[in-house]
Amino acid sequence: MDAVPSDLVRGPVRDVRLDGACPACDGPSLILRSLPLELPYLGEAIQTVLLCASCGYRNTDLLLTRRGEPRRVSLRVSAREHRNARVVRSTSGTIRVPELGASIEPGPRAEAFVSNVEAVLRRFFDVVRGQEAVAEGPGRRRELARVRERIQRMIDGPEAFTLVLEDPSGNSDILHPDTARVALSREEAAKLRASEAFIDVGKKLDDRPV
Repeated sequence: MDAVPSDLVRGPVRDVRLDGACPACDGPSLILRSLPLELPYLGEAIQTVLLCASCGYRNTDLLLTRRGEPRRVSLRVSAREHRNARVVRSTSGTIRVPELGASIEPGPRAEAFVSNVEAVLRRFFDVVRGQEAVAEGPGRRRELARVRERIQRMIDGPEAFTLVLEDPSGNSDILHPDTARVALSREEAAKLRASEAFIDVGKKLDDRPV
């Protein structure tokens, strides 16, 4: 298991030998290793590693065990201090920038992270720049360039925008006094995507895998 700071560890490492075959070599030497953790902002979690003693196959995951009420948190980003606000995104959190028609939605391999508003914008920026590099036709490249330039203005500060996190587990948040938090209804929570991971930027742009 990857090294973990001792102040985050809540319990001992546990190994369990599994009956299933290794997905890489089909051997019978699979071990599930788990370590309980306490993560800043995200609460209790379990880090797991699936190991094969025969071929060295390794697959790491992080499971958040805390669950709260479904909610939507939003911050109107209109000042430099807002861009430095801490963003906590759980594996079930959806991030939206309504002004762009853009979203980062969770999927089976979605990762929890702690970042800030500016860094989240740069995630959108990098995806659009990648799409622009492989775009077919000058019209699509111009469209993507306009989106990329607008995101850059949001990063630099001239253009205000809204950052929204929606999370059926209640574990995502934007840590700033100006953040608004509202409960999601059961119907709203059920509509949040949980089966496919992609970043979608604008209605006219194709969905692209993360």
